[in-house]
Amino acid sequence: MKQAWLDIRNGDKQRFITLYDELYEPLFHYALALCKDRELVKECIHLLFCELWETHERLPVDVQNPKFYLFTWLRRILFRQLKSQMVVPAEMIEEPAEASYEDQQIAIEQAVELQQKLQAALSRLTKKQQRYIDLKFFQNKSYEEIAALENAAVRTVYNVIYEAIKSMRGQAFLLLLASGKWW
Repeated sequence: MKQAWLDIRNGDKQRFITLYDELYEPLFHYALALCKDRELVKECIHLLFCELWETHERLPVDVQNPKFYLFTWLRRILFRQLKSQMVVPAEMIEEPAEASYEDQQIAIEQAVELQQKLQAALSRLTKKQQRYIDLKFFQNKSYEEIAALENAAVRTVYNVIYEAIKSMRGQAFLLLLASGKWW
């Protein structure tokens, strides 16, 4: 990751694109845990990578953990956007005190690990189950909306999602459901 950071600093567009591809989902889920507004989160990630490229020549060379640096940068952009919109949720009225480097690192690593477990669990589902889970939990569609989109009966949608969740039991998916951090 440090080499990618240095390459981006030197203007390597391909490394920049690769970094974007690697970190988009972990950044998305991390920011979504801070703010439930999916569109704002997407916008903030876009701003992060725009700012990263615009300032790539001035990036610090001595960054110990570029991934952590980007997660922190995203958090600051998110707070900046929330403050500028004056739509600050009650739990975010004040920017929380900076956690220690180690605490933030652990939180980021846990978010990335959970993301990987979820991806692994989802990959074991059928394509239909994956599609329905995506529509229901990641795109926040109702069972009725999914049925209309997929030209299926509402009961079928319930059954497919039920079977998908049942097959994922004991995997990372249930941890995410319990935490409520991803929707």
